[in-house]
Amino acid sequence: MHDPDTRAGGYPFVSGRWHVIDEIDLVGLVADHAAAERLCARLEACADQLPQRPAPAEIGDLCAALQSSIVDHVESEDRFLATMFAHDLRDPLCHALLDHIHTRHVACTVLAQDLIASLDATAPGHRTICAEALGYMLRCFFDGCRAAMAFEELAIVVLAGTRLTREARALLTGRLAAA
Repeated sequence: MHDPDTRAGGYPFVSGRWHVIDEIDLVGLVADHAAAERLCARLEACADQLPQRPAPAEIGDLCAALQSSIVDHVESEDRFLATMFAHDLRDPLCHALLDHIHTRHVACTVLAQDLIASLDATAPGHRTICAEALGYMLRCFFDGCRAAMAFEELAIVVLAGTRLTREARALLTGRLAAA
């Protein structure tokens, strides 16, 4: 058995090889993905209402959520995955999948930062854009974010293999089936 702590950015962390991956090990990641999915749904609703832009209060909430759910979250998630699969990094598949996940995280971060700059008139680098361009940016973000989360969850299923408990596998496959 292992004793997780939270040194890996708020997610459970185990020193040494992570022999068994249980549901409790993935709860933080899945909760963060669920929060990001709720944010994507809010942004999709904004895109559907264009050319009417969100109210200033909604813009503030959306920008804060983009910052906390995406921009601030990516680094801790990358550390969590690197820790979980640290002993597997010599496997080319593991290395390639984690690199691909990191690349998707960077893309989501850049898209989130661009949205913040486009939505928030007080944000550094703010630029006013037309409704069509904002709609395109919103759709690129929520489609990309959803694809990144699904890819990451699928990669964990593949990389963890038989180390996933039945409950952990059910948690991930439930998220994937709902996507």
